Amino acid sequence: MITLVKKTNVTRLFAAAALLSLFTACSKEPQQEAAQATTPGTESIDLAQPDQQTPDLFEQPLQPNPLAIDATDVVVTVDGENITHGEIMQGVQMNMMQMGRKIPQQQLAQMTGQIYKNVTDTLVANILLTQAAEKSSLTVNDDELAQEISNIESNAPAGSSLTNALAENNIDFADWKKDLRKQWLVRKLVDEKTADVAEAAAPEIAKFYEDNIDSFKVPENVTASHILVAFTPEDTDATKAQKKKDIEKIHAELLAGGDFAEIASKVSDCPSKKQGGSLGTFTRGQMVPEFEKAAFSQDIGTIGDVIETQFGYHIIKVTDHKQASVRPLAEVKDQLQQYLTGKKKQEALLVYIDELKAKATIENHTPDFDAAAETVPEAPAAK
Repeated sequence: MITLVKKTNVTRLFAAAALLSLFTACSKEPQQEAAQATTPGTESIDLAQPDQQTPDLFEQPLQPNPLAIDATDVVVTVDGENITHGEIMQGVQMNMMQMGRKIPQQQLAQMTGQIYKNVTDTLVANILLTQAAEKSSLTVNDDELAQEISNIESNAPAGSSLTNALAENNIDFADWKKDLRKQWLVRKLVDEKTADVAEAAAPEIAKFYEDNIDSFKVPENVTASHILVAFTPEDTDATKAQKKKDIEKIHAELLAGGDFAEIASKVSDCPSKKQGGSLGTFTRGQMVPEFEKAAFSQDIGTIGDVIETQFGYHIIKVTDHKQASVRPLAEVKDQLQQYLTGKKKQEALLVYIDELKAKATIENHTPDFDAAAETVPEAPAAK
């Protein structure tokens, strides 16, 4: 379904989701930046992009903490416009849900206070940019808005629609459309303020590549599928012996020409059966030793012998095996140019935001960040 924010300042949170990446990207260490540069879609600024789908912030409702500040308490006032603790916490939860898939829980918990401050700074910047955009001569005409709405509707998943999503989240279409127009207006302002930023030149790209060469190293990796006959705590020697016979029968069927993916989807005890047994691509150290040894020594396209691990009996099929290498500059130069140019645009935009801050009246109502952090639910565990 299309997920939207329920009854909140939709413009602010839509734009904040994209703006936050601007502030976090500028604080990364060079190796982190290099890693990001190799990932398509993260190379350039992405502020208030109208077609961004905001996660449903109420998928895991915040649990109230009597010791924490109230959701309605004002944390910052920007030229008379208030930002509340509850609004910031919605942004914090959005970020923690996204980061929870990549960062260990303990480390993520230690970052909560900084995330809270980052979201606050982001919301302040978004208010300033929105105010500046509305005071400018920039406009978003009805045709542009209609085309964007059409794009959103056409990209809706099967069985869903923009109309239904708005209704489910109790959002009035006219209000949502007004917010969307503001997002487009802010985007135009950002484009205008960064239009004169020169693209990263070849020498800059080459220097960044050499300075961060470790980030472009690709470790030895294998792409493989497997079929698992799993052990259970109740297994006896007799039941294990029977399972060994069962998997040897499957092995014989595969050697006789049976379709690996089809058989895996029917008989494997691993959740990967839904993907025909595919485990994707993995490097050394990601699998248990017995499995790793077999996978990395097996010929591509062959059906391996039955192996035993703590999880049960496995049959492995390796579909690709790449040796350790370094991605050549020619392969990544376009992505690096986009990334480095985007970084320059981010820096230019931050300078402009600082200019807006200098002219604005910003009142900070300092909350108890420790108590505030206690209201943040645990992010989903990394899979």
